[in-house]
Amino acid sequence: MEKQPALEAARRGLEAWRAGASANDFDGDRFFQRLLRRLLGPRAPAVEERCREVARQTGADFSALVAESNRDENLPVLRRHDPDGRQVEEVVFHPAYHRVGREFWGSGVLALLAEPGNEVASGSLAYVLDRHGEAGHACPVACTAGAIKLLQKVGTADQRRCYLPGLLDPDYDRRIHAAQFVTEVQGGSDVGLNACRAVPESGRPGWYRISGEKWFCSVADAGLFVVSARLDQAPPGTRGLSLFLLPRTLDGAPNGFAIRRLKYKLGTRSMATGEVEFDGALGEAIGPLEGGFKNLVGIVLDTSRVHNALAACGLMRRIQVEAYHFAAHRVAFERPIVEFPAAQEFLARMKLRTMAALATTFRILAMTDRIDTGAGDADLTAARRIAVMINKYWTALASTRVARDGIEILGGNGTIEDFSVLPRLYRDAIVVESWEGTHNTLCAQVLRDFAARGLQRPWLAELEREIGTIAHPELEAHRSRARGLLDEVSERIAALLRTDETMAAAQIRHVVDRMCRLTDWVALAQQAQWDLDHDGERESVDALELYALLELERADPIGSPQLVALHRRFAAR
Repeated sequence: MEKQPALEAARRGLEAWRAGASANDFDGDRFFQRLLRRLLGPRAPAVEERCREVARQTGADFSALVAESNRDENLPVLRRHDPDGRQVEEVVFHPAYHRVGREFWGSGVLALLAEPGNEVASGSLAYVLDRHGEAGHACPVACTAGAIKLLQKVGTADQRRCYLPGLLDPDYDRRIHAAQFVTEVQGGSDVGLNACRAVPESGRPGWYRISGEKWFCSVADAGLFVVSARLDQAPPGTRGLSLFLLPRTLDGAPNGFAIRRLKYKLGTRSMATGEVEFDGALGEAIGPLEGGFKNLVGIVLDTSRVHNALAACGLMRRIQVEAYHFAAHRVAFERPIVEFPAAQEFLARMKLRTMAALATTFRILAMTDRIDTGAGDADLTAARRIAVMINKYWTALASTRVARDGIEILGGNGTIEDFSVLPRLYRDAIVVESWEGTHNTLCAQVLRDFAARGLQRPWLAELEREIGTIAHPELEAHRSRARGLLDEVSERIAALLRTDETMAAAQIRHVVDRMCRLTDWVALAQQAQWDLDHDGERESVDALELYALLELERADPIGSPQLVALHRRFAAR
């Protein structure tokens, strides 16, 4: 059959797209490199080089392994008994899953947490790995990080000696990985309804027998479970919840638990999520019994929420890269579609959301490093608490929006599971929106923290301090806008707290939206100042201009002709 030139050209375009999109993208991620240099200073080159190496190791072949482990026929399978009928409660994974896991753990993303002050460095590796979406291991890494921090902050010396070496081990075949089992059928967001019971173990102070069921147990194959339960004499509600460490096995057998079934999820499918029943499982209390809920939210869920934002950043970057290279090589009406203004608008919008998410998420990681190394105080800790919650909400929303835009750039191809990574990343993004606190749950917690603890004051004060550091003459108008936004948000919060409970609950999400836009603006402006001061790079300045038009002013393109040129310039970088 005679070859058709147009058909052959189209296939060459697809080959060029795949080659470009699968290249080591860390070298092209210039905004992130500048962000690292600002936050890490002299440590940046070493972290950059490690990120570059991890990006190289997790290229096209790695993507194929991730895709293979996500196929329906290769999803995890529950094996409750061995061939001789003994109970094992084992989750069996496809071989590709373990090959991917060796790269995740071998990156050192968790090993870095052995010493304080490495949150930005560890988060950088997580961001590079999370460009593959969940990949079966992003959630296990997040849960393990939460267990590491729980042990470091409230664990006993014996508990730290017992578990930290395995949790920090970068060798996938030796490592201990952790899970957090909190949710019950009747107690999702309303954790105070949890009914799982803890009974003291006779003759073993500090150890308890745990009984009850957990409804949503991600990382069901974990070697160590962090489980919430309550003693019989404990008060009702969240005040009565305690936290316990449960090893998966005792003397080689399951530790008093059974996995009822694995859940068949929309996204994050190659990671095992199940329902677990505990029947006298032996566990050790971690932290004060009366501080279980505080430590759950303040350490374990806090860590997962930051990792949730890193996952959003990683998959947004991957989608942006895939969409850009597709648009650069896909020809329609005799032109690459990247030349069409409508495509440029989508690409620019995707890039802006990714940049803003990176700036705000790594702002939080830098805060954590300051606190953990003694350079922060109680006010910074309180400001960070609010920042983590609203950032999880905002970056998760951005991730699904970017995924939809990316799929539209690919057109019908964007919906085909084995054509590109985008359908899987879209499904993962929807899960990112739901896990570690739904949007309404997070907004409601922000309102409670404002009303009961006054945490809006340190949160606003930290932003005011950051605005004060923006001193470049070219950014004077942007600094003034930041101060105006700060005043506006402060007034909105004050008005919110003056109203009745029902009205405040109805309005909080709209206030949080404005808080997030203020944070985006300040984080981008701080990066713009560093860029102008160090190499004159104007990408962040363009980002501020585009953000003002799209997010603050909601500019009508008919009355804002500069948008067309800005989209073209911003999308082309």
